[in-house]
Amino acid sequence: MLETVGDVAQRFRLRVPTGEAGLTRPIRWTHLSELIDPTPWLRGGELLLTLGLQLHDAEDFAAYAVRLAQAHIAALGFGIGTHHPSVPPQLVAEATRHGLAVLEIPQGVAFQDITYQLNADLLRTGAAESRLIAEGVSAMTQVARSAGTQGIVATLAHRIESWAVLMDPHGTIHAAVGAARVHVDDARAAALGQRSRIRHPGLTVYGVGDPVRPRAHLVVAPRPDRISLTRELAQHATLLLDLALNPLSGGNTWGLARADAVDALMSGDSTLIERVSARWNLVAGDVTVALLRSRSRAVPLEENVLAWCAELDLPPLVSEESSLVTALVPVDEVPRWRERVTRAVEREGVPARCGLGTAQPLAASALSRQQAAQALAVAVADAKPVVDFAGLATGRLILQHLDPAARTALTTPLLPLLAGDTTRVLLRSLRVFLSENTNWEAASSQLGIHRHTLRQRMARVEELTGLSISTTEDRVIAWLALQALHADHPLDPG
Repeated sequence: MLETVGDVAQRFRLRVPTGEAGLTRPIRWTHLSELIDPTPWLRGGELLLTLGLQLHDAEDFAAYAVRLAQAHIAALGFGIGTHHPSVPPQLVAEATRHGLAVLEIPQGVAFQDITYQLNADLLRTGAAESRLIAEGVSAMTQVARSAGTQGIVATLAHRIESWAVLMDPHGTIHAAVGAARVHVDDARAAALGQRSRIRHPGLTVYGVGDPVRPRAHLVVAPRPDRISLTRELAQHATLLLDLALNPLSGGNTWGLARADAVDALMSGDSTLIERVSARWNLVAGDVTVALLRSRSRAVPLEENVLAWCAELDLPPLVSEESSLVTALVPVDEVPRWRERVTRAVEREGVPARCGLGTAQPLAASALSRQQAAQALAVAVADAKPVVDFAGLATGRLILQHLDPAARTALTTPLLPLLAGDTTRVLLRSLRVFLSENTNWEAASSQLGIHRHTLRQRMARVEELTGLSISTTEDRVIAWLALQALHADHPLDPG
């Protein structure tokens, strides 16, 4: 355990003109300096010893105290009798105002005696702390195998002799050990950045998983004398919690397993479906296929969908292929799923669109996926978070069921694109551009290309079709042609 400022004052019988403030701060090292600004050589937590040889007037004393307080030193030891007969009152006043303890060191107490004794003790304490860290990491690792996240958090709280809370990115508590209701409220406010008064200052928040998009937050309340121990153990705990929360996240094995399960369940093979359903603990009943696409390639949509499944306690039957994410949702969970996706898009800023098919037995889930693809195309076109196939407008359903001759008539303006663009790059670029309401930035981001490249493609579209994308009537003609073409390819929503 690190010695505090009060321990040092008592050991060397030093007067503390600043009173009780700051006496509980732990001391991590001692440092001697006569520089008027020693802060570039300080790391925080030091007992700084000085005779004040460079300090001459009230302005010097005040500025000196402010600099040291902002450097977060543990305390200032001020030697008297050589250059200053006592600790300058201006220094005492400013240090007191900032909660910085000042120890008055008389001539009879040598700086070398303080540094020698304290640093020797600190080295012994450091060795002991390293041993505590090693023991704590070992204990958390062992308990993680049997007790999961609750065991990891409980062991961490015991080792740091304080409380700890683990919550998901939305504030739902996974585990809380040693924490009362007020502690949990403070932990949630600290982790989510809520604008509320936190009654327990000094809380530390650690992200579990991706530092940019953590899958959980670990909040701890370090004791003043165990800050470094708490930091080391908490950082190790986040690694173990990451594995405990998603044990199969390593490599691509988990993704391949999910994709294979989704393919098998949608294969129509009743024997295979029954076997896979048993392995994934699926209850009997209808499912709805959800098909999702992100409006930005920078967003890890599959990870978001998996997080939503975990939050809603749904089986993670999710796969990603060609920028489309497929999820199988039990029919009785569809309302909660729809609400979750909508909240993610409208409140959390996830740039996604979702199409939902109708409820079908697993053996007929391929039909639900076709419907979800058509609903997704509408969601993209109308900029809606979620669209249900069952709620599609009658006009669109009629368009998708026109006879071939009628569809050919509608698609005639785009036939030059089909003839001259075997990769359909121009056709897809046109669809995305119109879906994004002719917004160059949004469309180019969706396609993953520079806006100048998109402008070149649209110029080529105009050249081949004779249509003008700057004219409302021509854009309507192009959009109807695209919708008619899409009716022939329901599995390709974009």
